[in-house]
Amino acid sequence: MTLFRTNPAKLLVMSLVTGLLQCTEKPPQAAIDQDLEQIKADYVIFGLTDYLTRDGIREALVEADTAYFYRDSTVVILRGNVRLLAYNRDSGMERARVSSNRGRLDTTNNSMVARGNAVLLIERDGRRIESPELSYYPTRDAISSDSATILYEGDMIVEGTGFDADLDFVNVRVRNGSTRGGVIR
Repeated sequence: MTLFRTNPAKLLVMSLVTGLLQCTEKPPQAAIDQDLEQIKADYVIFGLTDYLTRDGIREALVEADTAYFYRDSTVVILRGNVRLLAYNRDSGMERARVSSNRGRLDTTNNSMVARGNAVLLIERDGRRIESPELSYYPTRDAISSDSATILYEGDMIVEGTGFDADLDFVNVRVRNGSTRGGVIR
């Protein structure tokens, strides 16, 4: 029976050659999307869900596909399927929904501006308000817009240059409104 003996120097040379061959291969491609490298935000959250509270009581829920945070700012920039659910502080029941393409949340007072196809749906009676921009102010218990506004209430449509409403939606005022169809209540 014959035993083969391997020279340790040959093993070392073969290992070095194998290692050098691996060094000549192309390095792997970067796993980071080039668009992400262009973002100037300090923090980015994908799939944001944030409860807004005041004095420990939940006032609203904010959701967005993407949120951009900056160290030197109290503002959070929201992008993609932005939603705000406003709750009644006493009962905890949902009272309104806002949806838009993008938004801006101020973390000092929980106010939010919804921009791009902003729609406000009033849960209690199904009224709907559409505007390019809606502003939510929980500390003032108000929501408003300074942009062209369309209010849908049953068969009635009211178009105006903006609107103001309290968050109970008892007092809803469309500025410079003109009405089509339906009956004014």
